[in-house]
Amino acid sequence: MAVSEMTPKSMEMKAICPYCGDEFDYTVYPEITIPGDHKLKKRILNKSLYFPTCPHCNKEVKMKPNCIYRDENRKELFIATDVKSVDFETLMKTGDIGFNDIHSDDDVLEFIKGLYKRRVVHDIDAFREKILLSDYNYDDRIIELMKLSLSGLLEKENHMPVYRIFLENSSGNMMEFTAIMGSHAPFEYMDVKVAANVYTQFKKEYLNKLGSPEDDEYIATDQKWAADTGLLKDHNPGFIFPM
Repeated sequence: MAVSEMTPKSMEMKAICPYCGDEFDYTVYPEITIPGDHKLKKRILNKSLYFPTCPHCNKEVKMKPNCIYRDENRKELFIATDVKSVDFETLMKTGDIGFNDIHSDDDVLEFIKGLYKRRVVHDIDAFREKILLSDYNYDDRIIELMKLSLSGLLEKENHMPVYRIFLENSSGNMMEFTAIMGSHAPFEYMDVKVAANVYTQFKKEYLNKLGSPEDDEYIATDQKWAADTGLLKDHNPGFIFPM
């Protein structure tokens, strides 16, 4: 899949600051391709991309991503979009497909079926996490099952719902998660550390119950997917996650 020369490397967009209400310009990148765009990848991972500072009030703003991340070495395609139905013509152009025939994410995903592991996400935290998990060679489906189990314990211990949870870092023998607690803003942020061997335990228990990561059913691998599998229905997280 060659990137068309018509694809703009970057685009200037208008944003409204949620804190002061003023408008400012920021730069977006419709497509990030590996190998090649390692600096942009690094900016996603270190949270300097999609986190601009408003020039009027100096507050950091978390932007909604509209980007396609394609790793040609690993054959992975991560699509980040802030809406459920998106015109991919504004995100990705290729030299070997007519985009007049493409009207939805299903069309694009059908085109590269069997070639790439495909994932669609709808927020920057999930977008960053998919790239991070790829770097760590973690199966994102196993991670989502872990997060679902961990969320159950956090909700029980803290008496509030988990709005979102994602892997922040993994080093040595520990995995670090950030849990966003609460049902609405203002949220509480909680750092949670988990022994890395928990991943090994979950993988041993559940990987043989899953198909190929390239299959269609895993395109939206998130917490809803993890709950819908029913794999944790009889799972007791207390035996794996000591709190």
